[in-house]
Amino acid sequence: MTNLTDWDACARKMDECEKLSAKLHGLEEAFRRRAERARDDRDIVTMVRMRDAAHAANDKRAELGILAQDLADDLARAQQDPTGASLDALMGRLEATATKSQELAAIYEPFVQWEQEPS
Repeated sequence: MTNLTDWDACARKMDECEKLSAKLHGLEEAFRRRAERARDDRDIVTMVRMRDAAHAANDKRAELGILAQDLADDLARAQQDPTGASLDALMGRLEATATKSQELAAIYEPFVQWEQEPS
């Protein structure tokens, strides 16, 4: 019964990660539009801040890429051998992925507030 409970917890965490991924995609698109607006408005201060944020975001995306590969490996191991240890490793990787995704979202969010304003 523990394995079923563990798999359910992993499935819920995978769903959370997928939702975070979709949110990140939307934030990245909004961030790009915001950068274009700053460029069009010749808002140098915002452009510099966004450049710095983009560098930080690139680092986080690279970290997420590494986690994604490790996550795929952990998922394959857990599917082959659904023991407590393999499921614990998978859940840990899912937690790390969710945390890193939230950190990346926090980089983008301050720059996309303008989207809620009328043009």
